[in-house]
Amino acid sequence: MKKKVLWAIFTLCLSILTIFGLFHNSGLSLSELWTNIKNSSPIWLLPAVLCMIGFIFFEGRSLVLIIRTLGYPAKKRRGFLYASADIYFSSITPSATGGQPASAFFMYKDGVSAIEVTVSLILNLTMYTLALVTLGLFTLIFFPGIFLEFNTASKVMILIGIFVMILLAVFFIILLKKQSLVFKLGNIVISILHKLHIKNLAERFKTKLDTAIDNYNECVVTLAGKKKLLVKTYFLNLLQRASQILVTMFCYFAMHGNLADGLRVFAIQTYIVLGSNFIPVPGAVGISEFMMFFGYMMLMNEEAACSLAILSRGISFYTCGIISIFTVILGYIMICYRHKKEVRK
Repeated sequence: MKKKVLWAIFTLCLSILTIFGLFHNSGLSLSELWTNIKNSSPIWLLPAVLCMIGFIFFEGRSLVLIIRTLGYPAKKRRGFLYASADIYFSSITPSATGGQPASAFFMYKDGVSAIEVTVSLILNLTMYTLALVTLGLFTLIFFPGIFLEFNTASKVMILIGIFVMILLAVFFIILLKKQSLVFKLGNIVISILHKLHIKNLAERFKTKLDTAIDNYNECVVTLAGKKKLLVKTYFLNLLQRASQILVTMFCYFAMHGNLADGLRVFAIQTYIVLGSNFIPVPGAVGISEFMMFFGYMMLMNEEAACSLAILSRGISFYTCGIISIFTVILGYIMICYRHKKEVRK
């Protein structure tokens, strides 16, 4: 129990330091953010905040849908926790998928088997990537002029981002369809253990791997036969990505921007997401702001572009991160409380 209390205190302290670090290192001024909020129209700020919450909600809904299909009666509200863990830790770890283990932790604690967790996260990540590729291709086809207005560095990052997303989508699909690849990756781990002279662990891992491959294949077959599920998870991830991008559009309207420029703002923000999403740094902080500044100046002056970047980033990334970490803390406390009750019984 002492260990759990210490871990809870440690988690809270880490969360506070992380939030401080995110604001401090990004150069985001809280006073400037508050000034921009006060000068904005609340009529448009409300949908911006709702879209930010939708970014968490739609991912959680997708994960719960997949888990239920695999036979686990997951509650809808648990999806918000799974998504919050994914989003928060992805924003502070050097990887676009850094939140996957955190999300897996809570799913596993809720009784979902390790294999089901793995397959669920891979499928959701596949649909997440396909959704981003879809938005990217749509924007390139219908708004090529906006792409050409970006500076050279931004253009290169956008093209690399699209290329990397397509490669990731192909890799995830192969990982789902070819369990032999999972088997090969497992054998690599076994080989490394043998070289490290940890033979007993290697043998135990090999035995578990054989069983895991069978279970993994069974889960994949179950999901593959559910075409409606695949379509629903794809559209939920599409809504998730669109929700995050729409935050910027509504912030633009809140700052009294021209309503006729809404689609242009959406296209600009889509390019920004594509160009910064693959960067292996926590939340692509700095890269995103760099592209925002040049992107928004297509529609407004330098001062207004900075204000929009501050307001948009403040809601879509920092406020989202704060909501996510407090959801994670509450979820962890509830798990500890539930475990304590079970021990008493």
